Amino acid sequence: MNDYEELMPQITVSDQLYRKLEEATEDRDTEDAMWEMVYRFDRGNNPSE
Repeated sequence: MNDYEELMPQITVSDQLYRKLEEATEDRDTEDAMWEMVYRFDRGNNPSE
């Protein structure tokens, strides 16, 4: 485990939500897809940035 992984929070999600997240990644790296989702959410809630 590297330093970056030690800083990342761990979350627990239901199997149903996990399956939806996996589908949303569209065969991309799950972590990259999650960061993109966070970015899009943030942009949608802070459009001035």
